[in-house]
Amino acid sequence: MADVAITTKIAPPLCNNELGHGWTHRLELDYTDFLGVTSAADADTVTVSLFNIPAYSIVESVGFRVVTAFDDSGGGTTGTVQLGDEDDPDGFQLSSVIHVDATEVFLGFNTGAYFIGTASDTSTTSNVIKGKAYTAAKTVKALFTPTGFKWEESTQGKIIFLARIIDTSVAL
Repeated sequence: MADVAITTKIAPPLCNNELGHGWTHRLELDYTDFLGVTSAADADTVTVSLFNIPAYSIVESVGFRVVTAFDDSGGGTTGTVQLGDEDDPDGFQLSSVIHVDATEVFLGFNTGAYFIGTASDTSTTSNVIKGKAYTAAKTVKALFTPTGFKWEESTQGKIIFLARIIDTSVAL
Protein backbone atom coordinates (compact mmCIF):
# COMPACT_ATOMS: atom_id res chain seq x y z
CA MET A 1 0.00 0.00 0.00
CA ALA A 2 1.50 3.28 -1.11
CA ASP A 3 0.80 6.63 0.48
CA VAL A 4 0.07 9.39 -2.03
CA ALA A 5 0.03 13.06 -0.99
CA ILE A 6 -2.26 15.80 -2.27
CA THR A 7 -1.04 19.38 -2.38
CA THR A 8 -2.88 21.40 0.24
CA LYS A 9 -5.56 23.71 -1.07
CA ILE A 10 -5.76 27.31 0.03
CA ALA A 11 -8.56 27.57 2.55
CA PRO A 12 -11.19 30.26 2.01
CA PRO A 13 -11.92 32.67 4.87
CA LEU A 14 -14.28 31.40 7.52
CA CYS A 15 -17.87 32.58 7.31
CA ASN A 16 -19.52 34.41 10.22
CA ASN A 17 -21.43 31.28 11.27
CA GLU A 18 -18.20 29.28 11.58
CA LEU A 19 -16.36 32.08 13.38
CA GLY A 20 -19.29 32.57 15.74
CA HIS A 21 -19.13 28.93 16.76
CA GLY A 22 -15.43 29.08 17.58
CA TRP A 23 -13.88 27.47 14.51
CA THR A 24 -10.55 28.92 13.44
CA HIS A 25 -9.77 26.77 10.38
CA ARG A 26 -11.83 25.38 7.48
CA LEU A 27 -10.99 23.48 4.29
CA GLU A 28 -13.24 21.92 1.63
CA LEU A 29 -12.25 19.00 -0.57
CA ASP A 30 -14.35 17.50 -3.31
CA TYR A 31 -13.83 14.53 -5.59
CA THR A 32 -12.13 16.68 -8.26
CA ASP A 33 -9.22 17.26 -5.86
CA PHE A 34 -8.41 13.55 -6.15
CA LEU A 35 -8.50 13.41 -9.96
CA GLY A 36 -4.84 14.43 -10.31
CA VAL A 37 -3.64 11.74 -7.88
CA THR A 38 -1.80 8.80 -9.46
CA SER A 39 -2.18 5.75 -7.23
CA ALA A 40 -0.19 2.65 -7.99
CA ALA A 41 -2.93 0.27 -6.90
CA ASP A 42 -6.42 0.00 -5.48
CA ALA A 43 -6.45 0.70 -1.73
CA ASP A 44 -3.56 3.23 -1.90
CA THR A 45 -4.05 5.78 0.85
CA VAL A 46 -4.03 9.49 0.15
CA THR A 47 -2.76 11.94 2.77
CA VAL A 48 -3.88 15.56 2.75
CA SER A 49 -2.16 18.18 4.93
CA LEU A 50 -5.07 20.28 6.17
CA PHE A 51 -3.97 22.82 8.75
CA ASN A 52 -0.65 24.02 10.14
CA ILE A 53 -0.37 23.87 13.91
CA PRO A 54 2.07 26.57 15.11
CA ALA A 55 4.42 25.82 17.98
CA TYR A 56 2.85 26.64 21.37
CA SER A 57 -0.69 26.01 20.17
CA ILE A 58 -3.62 24.09 21.58
CA VAL A 59 -5.89 22.06 19.32
CA GLU A 60 -9.32 22.09 20.93
CA SER A 61 -11.41 20.43 18.23
CA VAL A 62 -10.98 18.78 14.82
CA GLY A 63 -13.55 17.11 12.62
CA PHE A 64 -15.41 16.88 9.35
CA ARG A 65 -18.82 17.12 7.72
CA VAL A 66 -19.60 15.14 4.59
CA VAL A 67 -21.73 17.29 2.26
CA THR A 68 -21.93 14.60 -0.45
CA ALA A 69 -20.81 11.02 0.17
CA PHE A 70 -18.00 9.85 -2.11
CA ASP A 71 -18.59 7.34 -4.93
CA ASP A 72 -16.36 5.95 -7.67
CA SER A 73 -16.41 4.51 -11.17
CA GLY A 74 -14.41 1.46 -10.06
CA GLY A 75 -15.50 -1.43 -7.89
CA GLY A 76 -15.24 0.45 -4.63
CA THR A 77 -16.86 -1.02 -1.56
CA THR A 78 -15.94 1.59 1.00
CA GLY A 79 -13.74 4.61 1.65
CA THR A 80 -12.72 6.08 4.98
CA VAL A 81 -11.10 9.18 6.42
CA GLN A 82 -9.25 9.65 9.69
CA LEU A 83 -7.66 12.78 11.15
CA GLY A 84 -4.41 13.06 13.03
CA ASP A 85 -0.93 14.54 13.04
CA GLU A 86 2.64 13.30 12.64
CA ASP A 87 2.45 11.61 16.08
CA ASP A 88 -0.83 9.70 15.68
CA PRO A 89 -2.66 9.34 12.32
CA ASP A 90 -6.07 9.05 14.02
CA GLY A 91 -5.38 11.09 17.15
CA PHE A 92 -8.12 13.62 16.35
CA GLN A 93 -10.74 11.47 14.59
CA LEU A 94 -10.96 7.70 14.27
CA SER A 95 -11.54 6.16 10.84
CA SER A 96 -15.02 7.01 9.52
CA VAL A 97 -16.78 5.77 6.36
CA ILE A 98 -17.44 8.50 3.77
CA HIS A 99 -18.29 6.29 0.73
CA VAL A 100 -21.83 5.53 -0.51
CA ASP A 101 -21.33 1.75 -0.74
CA ALA A 102 -21.14 1.47 3.03
CA THR A 103 -22.91 3.21 5.89
CA GLU A 104 -21.60 6.75 5.60
CA VAL A 105 -20.80 8.92 8.58
CA PHE A 106 -21.80 12.49 7.74
CA LEU A 107 -20.38 14.17 10.84
CA GLY A 108 -17.30 13.25 12.84
CA PHE A 109 -15.56 15.22 15.59
CA ASN A 110 -13.11 14.51 18.37
CA THR A 111 -13.29 10.70 18.57
CA GLY A 112 -9.52 10.18 18.57
CA ALA A 113 -7.23 9.55 21.54
CA TYR A 114 -6.38 13.25 21.89
CA PHE A 115 -9.99 13.96 22.90
CA ILE A 116 -11.50 10.79 24.34
CA GLY A 117 -9.71 9.43 27.36
CA THR A 118 -9.96 8.31 30.90
CA ALA A 119 -11.31 10.80 33.39
CA SER A 120 -8.71 11.42 36.10
CA ASP A 121 -11.24 11.00 38.90
CA THR A 122 -12.72 7.66 37.74
CA SER A 123 -11.49 4.28 36.63
CA THR A 124 -13.67 4.17 33.53
CA THR A 125 -13.16 5.62 30.08
CA SER A 126 -15.57 8.42 29.31
CA ASN A 127 -15.92 11.24 26.83
CA VAL A 128 -13.51 13.68 28.38
CA ILE A 129 -12.60 16.58 26.10
CA LYS A 130 -8.88 16.96 26.36
CA GLY A 131 -7.38 18.40 23.19
CA LYS A 132 -3.65 18.52 22.58
CA ALA A 133 -0.99 21.12 23.34
CA TYR A 134 1.98 21.50 21.00
CA THR A 135 5.43 22.92 21.75
CA ALA A 136 6.65 22.26 18.20
CA ALA A 137 4.92 22.98 14.89
CA LYS A 138 2.92 20.09 13.40
CA THR A 139 0.18 19.56 10.82
CA VAL A 140 -3.41 18.30 10.99
CA LYS A 141 -3.59 15.57 8.34
CA ALA A 142 -6.43 13.62 6.76
CA LEU A 143 -5.73 10.04 5.71
CA PHE A 144 -8.14 8.75 3.04
CA THR A 145 -8.23 4.96 2.61
CA PRO A 146 -10.21 3.33 -0.25
CA THR A 147 -11.26 -0.31 -0.57
CA GLY A 148 -11.55 -1.73 -4.08
CA PHE A 149 -10.85 1.50 -5.94
CA LYS A 150 -8.44 4.42 -6.31
CA TRP A 151 -9.44 7.88 -5.08
CA GLU A 152 -8.77 9.32 -8.55
CA GLU A 153 -11.71 7.17 -9.77
CA SER A 154 -14.09 9.26 -7.65
CA THR A 155 -17.21 10.52 -9.43
CA GLN A 156 -18.78 12.46 -6.55
CA GLY A 157 -18.06 13.57 -3.01
CA LYS A 158 -17.49 16.67 -0.92
CA ILE A 159 -16.15 16.98 2.62
CA ILE A 160 -15.52 20.00 4.85
CA PHE A 161 -12.86 19.90 7.57
CA LEU A 162 -13.03 22.23 10.57
CA ALA A 163 -10.65 22.86 13.46
CA ARG A 164 -10.25 25.08 16.48
CA ILE A 165 -6.54 25.80 16.90
CA ILE A 166 -5.50 28.39 19.48
CA ASP A 167 -2.05 29.90 18.90
CA THR A 168 -0.84 31.00 22.34
CA SER A 169 2.25 32.71 20.95
CA VAL A 170 0.11 35.48 19.44
CA ALA A 171 -0.20 38.47 21.76
CA LEU A 172 -3.77 39.05 22.81
